[in-house]
Amino acid sequence: MLRDPGLGPLYVLVLGVLCGWMGFRLGWRAAHRIVLPLLEGGMGFLAFLYAWTLFGPLSAAIAVMGWALGTSLPAIATFRRHPAAADARVLRAAPYRAEMLAWLRSGVGPEVFPRRTALAHLRELAAYLVAAAATANAGALVLGAILLNYMNAYVARLLAAARHPWTVRLLAWNVWSLVRVLGYVLLGVAAAAPLLRWTGRPGDPTEIRALALTGAFAVMLDLLLKLLLSPPAGRRLAAAVDLDAAAALPEPDATPGLTRRLGPR
Repeated sequence: MLRDPGLGPLYVLVLGVLCGWMGFRLGWRAAHRIVLPLLEGGMGFLAFLYAWTLFGPLSAAIAVMGWALGTSLPAIATFRRHPAAADARVLRAAPYRAEMLAWLRSGVGPEVFPRRTALAHLRELAAYLVAAAATANAGALVLGAILLNYMNAYVARLLAAARHPWTVRLLAWNVWSLVRVLGYVLLGVAAAAPLLRWTGRPGDPTEIRALALTGAFAVMLDLLLKLLLSPPAGRRLAAAVDLDAAAALPEPDATPGLTRRLGPR
């Protein structure tokens, strides 16, 4: 029954969400900034590989999108409740937040340096695709977990400091970032195809080509939207957030046993 193509997309979406949720919960309980993305990425790879084997590349991409959602929803809620723990356990949480808050304060964004922004995007994308091709997407999912975590930690801090919560809910995850996640997911799945074919799991070439082309379009659209929309989006978001509160160092969490686990690592 599970091989019914009509059931495939919904089935693997739910599977991906559950794997994302479980990966985050296990990683968070481990209380270590390296173990967190490893467990998240590992659970995402299980969902991806199972969906690829059972239904094919398109379903594998749907599973990874579900994983990203299942990882992000509990992460944002947890990071908001435990900001000190988030800074301690999430790679790049504090530096990324400082960069983004500097953008909101100054109004000077990526549109001022389009060439530099484009080159940074290319370097990040190249690293992601190399990891996807070399590890059949496993390494790319770990990198994706790192990216999702520090972005979600930033979003959680904005929500905690919101003056206008609904504006923050709508704009904290920038539209271009959402498009970028979609593009990375599709390209990562397509880049995994050669190694999976070599290990006896070939995928439909038509689906793989469609994923690659759509993913490439999404990452180009991400850059275009970022350059065009960051000024108005930044102004609206800055007006909706108490930036001083968002930048303040969080107090140690009061959760029993948590402070002990947040020692130097």
